[in-house]
Amino acid sequence: MDRTRRLAEILLERHPESFGPDYAKNKVALRDLALIPSKQLRNHIAGYLANALKEDTEETETTQTEEQAE
Repeated sequence: MDRTRRLAEILLERHPESFGPDYAKNKVALRDLALIPSKQLRNHIAGYLANALKEDTEETETTQTEEQAE
């Protein structure tokens, strides 16, 4: 597992309420929550979190729509 994914999963596990599907808000949250040595790594983690949470919310919405259709 690569470093970005591992760190993102640890942060999401410890602070799930701090992150969402918005990249810019994730960058700010990372700056406040964690001491990340490089800007590039922080941006990669913020992007990974945004993408993962966006996919998660899309799957939830799709499931709810399918249940309502039945």
